[in-house]
Amino acid sequence: MSLRGQFLLSIILALALSLSVLAVVALGHARASVDNEMRKALEAGDSIVDNALLSLPREGEDVYLGRLVHSFDDNRHVRVELIEQGRVRTASHVAKPDPVPGWYQHLLEIPVQERIDTAARLNGRVLRVSTDARNEIGEAWTQFRDGAAILGLFSLLVLGLLHLAGTRISRPIARLGAGFEALGGGNYAAHVAAKGPREITALTDGFNRMISRLKILEDANRRLTGQMLAIQEEERAELARDLHDEMGPFLFAMRLDAEAIESEARKAGQEEIAARAQGLGETVSRIQNHVRDILKQLRPDGLAEIGLKTAIANLSTFWQRHHGRIDIVLEVAAEDFGAEADAVIYRLVQEGLTNAARHGGARHVVIRINAAPDAIRVAVEDDGVGLSMMSSGGLGLKGMRERLAALGGSLSLVARHGGGTLLSAEIPRVREPVT
Repeated sequence: MSLRGQFLLSIILALALSLSVLAVVALGHARASVDNEMRKALEAGDSIVDNALLSLPREGEDVYLGRLVHSFDDNRHVRVELIEQGRVRTASHVAKPDPVPGWYQHLLEIPVQERIDTAARLNGRVLRVSTDARNEIGEAWTQFRDGAAILGLFSLLVLGLLHLAGTRISRPIARLGAGFEALGGGNYAAHVAAKGPREITALTDGFNRMISRLKILEDANRRLTGQMLAIQEEERAELARDLHDEMGPFLFAMRLDAEAIESEARKAGQEEIAARAQGLGETVSRIQNHVRDILKQLRPDGLAEIGLKTAIANLSTFWQRHHGRIDIVLEVAAEDFGAEADAVIYRLVQEGLTNAARHGGARHVVIRINAAPDAIRVAVEDDGVGLSMMSSGGLGLKGMRERLAALGGSLSLVARHGGGTLLSAEIPRVREPVT
């Protein structure tokens, strides 16, 4: 649950508890008030009956008593009954009470109180005065209902104001959270609008200053990484030139000498020397082939001239020739993506094939290069031994992360479902400015 939800829930629980306690107290006071009112009404009614009996005439007493009883008609609290020989001869009727919920009536209902007058002049008749609390309970219910409605509206108003205040606070916090999430994803331009309370605005300003400094540091780091990679490429090119210009002639001369020695030995009938010279020539040829393979890895043959797709196809052919049991499927969407991006993609595919064939023992590899409007996505998927036998922190992958970071890209190495490894990368595409 969100912080705002927890806060509102705690307020709702506090209000519910407070209203419950208040309702219990109000019901207790209402019950006491009804009991007290009934006691006073009974005393007043009995006093009226007693005073009336003092003036009871000797003739026409039935009419007098009837008038006395019905003088209490529509009384809200007491009823008077004239009882003769155990039967009610006449009785007053209580005022019609307002409707009250049954549960409230049950909570406030008190025992009926009564008083009986048996004066000698009544000649055996009885006047009974009894209480009826329904009207008093109805009055208490009206007060209780109105008070509950007022408190309920007040509670809703408080909750509404707290909800608005919580929204005003939570929205800038949510924006800050989104900014931190974007920052974690490498977006150093995700500035947050400084809106909301003063304290939140101060936090937002601090976040924006931090992200600006990180952007400067990240740009500097990318420039340094780019320079370092450029130096590495220059060193690779220089090493390739040295191998080609220095080692190549020496190996060529050694092979010519071996062939000459073999020819002269055969002419002289020295078969053993000829065989050794032939073996030496074959060894030199193998060294020459190995040097050519090293040159291709150090500096791809004409990547800018033949295009990325052809260069990757040549690389696939190289690995299939040296690991004949490996099947490589190419799904390349475009010929090239620019010199810098092509070089990084080529090295990434090269590293992926090396890991799959040399370390993973893969038999099937799929290379996918897709071009979307926002990014270039590269994936090398194999069915090898998986991550358990491969290191995700080797120098090759570390170098690829550095190359991708220089272009603002990212690298991921995960275990493939069903076994094997998935090496994937994403390189943002730089859009040309509109002129």
